[in-house]
Parts: sequence; C-alpha cells; structure tokens
Amino acid sequence: MVEDGLTDLDEVLQDRLHTLKADRDRAKAALERAKEYSVSHIRIDPALIERFGRTICENLSTGSVPFRKAYLRSLIDVIEVDDHQIRIKSNKELLEKAVLASQNAQSWCSQASTRWRARRDSNS
Repeated sequence: MVEDGLTDLDEVLQDRLHTLKADRDRAKAALERAKEYSVSHIRIDPALIERFGRTICENLSTGSVPFRKAYLRSLIDVIEVDDHQIRIKSNKELLEKAVLASQNAQSWCSQASTRWRARRDSNS
C-alpha cells in the first residue's frame, strides 16, 4: 500500500518494519551458525580423488560435445585467465558431493547412448 501511494509510512508501520527486519537478520545469523555447526568434516580418500580425476578425464575425452559442456558447467563456476596462469574455480562442497557420489555409483558420469531417439523414427 505504501509503494502504491495508498497510505503513508506511519510510526506504527515503521516500527513493525524495523521489528521484522531485525527478526530476519537474527534468523539469517542463526542459519549461518547452524550451517557452520552442521558441516561435517568428511575425509575423502586420496585414491577416490584419483579415481574421480581419471573419470573426469575419460568423460571429457570420449563424451559428446553437449555432454562435455554440461559436465563442465555442472562442476566449474569460473575460469580466470591472465598472462601467466589459468585458474579454474568451483564450489568446494559441490566437488565434494560429486566425488562422494562417484564412490556410490557404478558409472557416475555415464552419458546416454547417442543412438537413442525418443520418437523412434527412421532419421539417424
């Protein structure tokens, strides 16, 4: 109503707004503290990381181009290039989940067969 100009922002409404903002800020702070405490410190075996790295290399070498692009987009946030180095950045938690998921899946990064057709028509 204030945005539409139907009413003015009186003291009661201002107080209520300040109270709601303070409640929101406290809730956000509590959520951040809860996230810090809930983060489990998972130890990932170096052999698992090595196997995950080999799987990534294999899938990027043999997968179809759309698959490769989707695969990289799912794991990489930013690629920074300067005169002396290239930095590939990703979310640590996302990588951790991907590595752990690869442990539990037979073929975590398998792609759909390129011969598959939804319409079953004769176009190849």
